[in-house]
Amino acid sequence: MLKIDRISSRYAQVQVLKDVSLEVSDGEVLGLLGRNGAGKSTLLKSIMGLVEVNSGSISMDDVILSELPAHQIPKNGIGYVPQGRRLFSELTVEENLKMGLLVRDSSKEVLEWALSLFPVLKTRMSQKSGTLSGGEQQMVATARALCLQPKFLLMDEPSEGLMPSMIETIFETIEKLKNEKVGVLLVEQKIEGTLRVSDRIVFMENGYMREESNPLALAENPEPLAKYVGVKAHAT
Repeated sequence: MLKIDRISSRYAQVQVLKDVSLEVSDGEVLGLLGRNGAGKSTLLKSIMGLVEVNSGSISMDDVILSELPAHQIPKNGIGYVPQGRRLFSELTVEENLKMGLLVRDSSKEVLEWALSLFPVLKTRMSQKSGTLSGGEQQMVATARALCLQPKFLLMDEPSEGLMPSMIETIFETIEKLKNEKVGVLLVEQKIEGTLRVSDRIVFMENGYMREESNPLALAENPEPLAKYVGVKAHAT
């Protein structure tokens, strides 16, 4: 289990997260929704050790992640697909994926598993990642994170800037990861897709966790979506 226990995080002197708590179980998809600036991306960066946690704790099973340096957190099985993908653009697809394998000395079988989720990448292995389409770059970023065999995967706006067919591929991949018992903490603006793949939904506002629900409950009462996200989408 990934557990965030009453953490507060800041950028320099600006307090962004305030007493945030949540848990993600093995194989669970938790959708994190809220308006821009609510603190969603900061929460993911705090888990990864990229933003200072000045109180509270973050743990996975018996490991206190918030006491580790940032480079040690992926080694403990936390994968991260950042907003904007952050690939090594001058490296090939294969080289980018091997960077993921190196984090935990993963085997070639793990690479084959990651590629099975994105078969088109098998034809792009020698191509520089910076020359790929946006959707293909998102595939590489996700596959790279999966190459470290994560127990939990943090995804920050994976559908941003993608065409509808590619967005569908991303959500289908999340559903497959659920079947593989990989827990996913998903920050996403595509509400319908998020409701479709998530087991639970947590709403953030101004750095606080405000409300928890699930897709079925939100289908019956979408008021929290209007309140915290500003949309009237329904679960499907």
